[in-house]
Amino acid sequence: MRTHDRSRSEFERFFATQKDACFRALCATVSPLDEADDLTSEGFARAWERWPEVREHPSPAAWVVRTALNLHRDRWRREGNPRRHLFLVPDEHHDRESLVDPALLAALRALPEQQRAVIVHRVLLDLSTEQTAIELGIAAGTVGTHLKRALTALRIHLDDQSTATEAAS
Repeated sequence: MRTHDRSRSEFERFFATQKDACFRALCATVSPLDEADDLTSEGFARAWERWPEVREHPSPAAWVVRTALNLHRDRWRREGNPRRHLFLVPDEHHDRESLVDPALLAALRALPEQQRAVIVHRVLLDLSTEQTAIELGIAAGTVGTHLKRALTALRIHLDDQSTATEAAS
């Protein structure tokens, strides 16, 4: 098999196994879902353009998500938006919502930016603490602290949602 064909099939396997995880990771930060979908596609397109380099990255999926988030940030700045965070008002209904529980998505979007980033990398992309620290440019201990705080906040938020739902029924 020629090198190009081998690279292509390797990338196709990577895409098939990681596209949903990358999309879910972007949904935690980017809304509307169409924007997250476009950014996921663009992140993978750029990964393909640089595949020999990206496949050597400790986590190619994290590379895709980081690239997509950088694109989103750049678009946000170009549009002159005064707010720093990277999300808008969540979509009410969309076909891709089956990939992400709406209550969990709302809880993720309510987290502070750094906690959300740690959840995306540690939980949704399944990176180690060390890999997450490298990707986010923070200390490994800081990853643990943010993860603990984020999980506590998510648990409280989701328990409150569950209690409110039960009370309404």
